Amino acid sequence: MLLFFIAFVRPQQLAAQNFNPLISFSVEECTLDVALEKLFGEYELNVAFSKAELSKIRIEGYTCSYKSVDEVLADLLKGTDYGFKRIGKQYVIRKNKQLANDPGATITKPAEPVIEVVKPKPEIVESKTADTIFVIDSVQVIKTVMRYDTIVEVKHEVRIDTVYEVKYQGWQIPWPQFRDNGWFVTPSISLSAASFKHDVAMPEPENGRVEVAPSSAYGLGLDAGYKHDRFSAGMSLAYRSVRYRFLLEQTVFSGDYYVNDTLDTYYTVHPSGDTTYQYILDSVYVPLTTTNYAYRDVNRLDYLTMGLFASFDFVRLSHFRAFVKAGASLDLLVNYAGSLNANESPYHQPVAKEQVEPVRFSYYGGLGCAFKVANRIELVPEVHYRVTNGSLYRAGFPFDMKMRLWDFRLGLTYYF
Repeated sequence: MLLFFIAFVRPQQLAAQNFNPLISFSVEECTLDVALEKLFGEYELNVAFSKAELSKIRIEGYTCSYKSVDEVLADLLKGTDYGFKRIGKQYVIRKNKQLANDPGATITKPAEPVIEVVKPKPEIVESKTADTIFVIDSVQVIKTVMRYDTIVEVKHEVRIDTVYEVKYQGWQIPWPQFRDNGWFVTPSISLSAASFKHDVAMPEPENGRVEVAPSSAYGLGLDAGYKHDRFSAGMSLAYRSVRYRFLLEQTVFSGDYYVNDTLDTYYTVHPSGDTTYQYILDSVYVPLTTTNYAYRDVNRLDYLTMGLFASFDFVRLSHFRAFVKAGASLDLLVNYAGSLNANESPYHQPVAKEQVEPVRFSYYGGLGCAFKVANRIELVPEVHYRVTNGSLYRAGFPFDMKMRLWDFRLGLTYYF
């Protein structure tokens, strides 16, 4: 029996000792997976582990000399929730609770027992709206960590006595977080109600009238600028088309008189040598003729406007603002069409280029507001009162027309 023991058991112990050799190992502060990979690289030890889990665990620098592999692994896993089990020539790294029932597992020692008693104070949580939610908690948490040999057991005892007093907040709109400072662009459309002012009364033709009535004006614009806190400033580029109705009514009368006609002529010669001519006359009545001229047309003046503007927010809420705005622009004539009155039949003529003022200056002021509809976008309705400086037509022309506009504008602002 002694010879059998020496021949059979002793070689197995020697083989096991050779598989668990004494090594010297050192590693700087790193994650646990890096340390195990270095151990494999230096000594070709097969260690199976989850890299995703061990990459989250950091260890301090470690150095040892002439220790067994089991001792080195136990040192590296000390203080973690992981242990190892040797299966043949391979080490398997798992959590302690997974190795608790394995008799051959080596489980690292957890931290010392901790007893914590937490008594939180009553808490008041204020919502982002004007309403308030009161949460009154009486919570006592007792956390006990007990260690039984190599098994870690955690017990939680929680006693809760909670009273909630919640005030109804009503229907709310989930407004987005908003950016309203920095560079911006605003495409817009506008519709205007125009009126004309005449410094000199428009001359009325004899037996007739000339009337100029505003029709409509619309425009397309693009504003760009910079906004800081409550103040905004920038430049604008727009296309504006002004239309108005031209009406001409004139009546021309002719006839209603007699025309004398000579039927025959004779003469008498006197002894003194004088000659007297005698005429036989007749008269013809020319009847009264009435001619009515009536003409209607829609005149159009198209302008390209370039200007500057500035605004100030006098009301500023989380998702709404109201502002005052002022600006000035230079209006360049790009197209025209229509008719004007004339002194000869048919008493109207097309608008000529030399009759229209090519450049005008205008300024405006008004109010507006902005509704925030996205994190970088706001909807902006505005109303302006615009005044043109000077007449639409050149000096000396009978039409002394100065234009006034009420602009109703709708834009969409985007912040970069």
